[in-house]
Amino acid sequence: MKKIISIVSLLFVIGAVFAQSNKFEGYDKLPWGTTLEDFKKQNPSAYDQTNEENRTRNEKLFYKDGNSVTRVYRFFDNKLCWGRTVYINPSEATVMAVVEKLKDEYGTLYNFNEGKDKDCDYYDLTWYVSSNLTVMLEAKDMYNSYGRISSSLLFITYQNDKTMVKIEDYEKQQRKKDLEL
Repeated sequence: MKKIISIVSLLFVIGAVFAQSNKFEGYDKLPWGTTLEDFKKQNPSAYDQTNEENRTRNEKLFYKDGNSVTRVYRFFDNKLCWGRTVYINPSEATVMAVVEKLKDEYGTLYNFNEGKDKDCDYYDLTWYVSSNLTVMLEAKDMYNSYGRISSSLLFITYQNDKTMVKIEDYEKQQRKKDLEL
């Protein structure tokens, strides 16, 4: 009996090893942890959009404009941890093509949400690819004061979940310093 349990346990361990994602863990061909200095060398057209809130979280944001998209790169401790591709006013065909491409690339969709805010309708799709990679798609139709769609936005976000937890911990520690008891 112990031998069977050992074999079954071994099979679970082997299965877990092979179940690990073989997908690239990073954004825009840059692996997580790419330094800000290396990023700047490879992307001289990227520009700094870091605001005060980012600075308090030890983050830096850089943008790079492309033909049909804007790319956003987020660094924590000067290391890449998050990336976002932004489409402004994409056609419905583009949105559907992006969704299909994400499904083809990352397989099973783990989460789907849709809803309404006061100024937009939205839906979110999430793929948990590995412990180091979550991919999210967010589509929004923004409404003007007349109730008409004024713009549409499509965001594809890639993030390193382990680093996102570190960012939350860092922010919590910073806020604790300012609390009065």
